[in-house]
Amino acid sequence: MWRNPARQANLARAVRHFDIHPLDNAAPVGRRLAASDTSDLVGAHLTVMAESLGTFILTTDPDDMTRLNARFESY
Repeated sequence: MWRNPARQANLARAVRHFDIHPLDNAAPVGRRLAASDTSDLVGAHLTVMAESLGTFILTTDPDDMTRLNARFESY
């Protein structure tokens, strides 16, 4: 989540190496939210995108990713 670029210099440097995916997949994200009975929109979007890309999510919050039935690794 990008909140204040002046205070997030590490994120600003790293984001140059990321692929950015817009929040334009409302139907699969909505289905994921309904199936998981959560309201974590960003987590559901990450889960759907990771599945479509055949990859996993690196997270510090395994509980949310478990509820969303996401493929993830914790750090």
